[in-house]
Amino acid sequence: MLFVGGLGCRERFEETPNLAKARAMQSSGAAGGHVTRVTSPPPGFENRLTGGEQVFADDFERAQFGDKWQVGAKSWRLVDGTAINRGSDNKGLWLLEPLPEGDCRIEYDVRSDSFSKKERDGTKKEVFPGDNKCEAFNMTPEHQTGYVFIFGGWSNRINRIARLEEHGDGAGARIVDGPLKKVEPGKTYRMKILRIGNTMAFYADDEYLVHMTDKDLIRGPHFGFNNWRSALTFDNLAVYKL
Repeated sequence: MLFVGGLGCRERFEETPNLAKARAMQSSGAAGGHVTRVTSPPPGFENRLTGGEQVFADDFERAQFGDKWQVGAKSWRLVDGTAINRGSDNKGLWLLEPLPEGDCRIEYDVRSDSFSKKERDGTKKEVFPGDNKCEAFNMTPEHQTGYVFIFGGWSNRINRIARLEEHGDGAGARIVDGPLKKVEPGKTYRMKILRIGNTMAFYADDEYLVHMTDKDLIRGPHFGFNNWRSALTFDNLAVYKL
């Protein structure tokens, strides 16, 4: 069963032609697209979790993001040498320095925290959606123009790589889900994305989450931190050419 529900992940804007269909499927409890499930990492990828030539790094130790970043929402801020967001509605923080064209590895730190949410009746509730998210190899610095990498999405229920549309709907869309590993509140993870040949793999603290092989690989130059409605803190981005 695909967990596409979780209204906390619903898009606010129609960013793909079939998004209305995906919303209807969420309401009915049906899957929003065919899900491929994987359980083990692609051979040899563990050997590429270190090494390579570093071609970009950012520790965010400054007052402004600067001209290497496109800031999609006012909720992105620099605080104490980290990039924080408390709900950007998928308006990401986009790196304008191009990613390597060939094999590469992207690394960054991320922490997801619980927070107090006001209910409709005025009471407050402590919530923790998890939902660490970034995007990579996008053709433009915009949501869903490449691949979406999700750790603990849909209220900490899925680990996913999505091609073009994270619900699995729309032209060219595809989704792959990996083994269940939940995000722990307040824990900082070292995330790694590897692209080797036509395969991409996603890791948290060198623990495998999910991978996707795409024969029609999108080779866009853009990487971005993203968020829906979580309380996320990002830091120490590094890009390596392999």
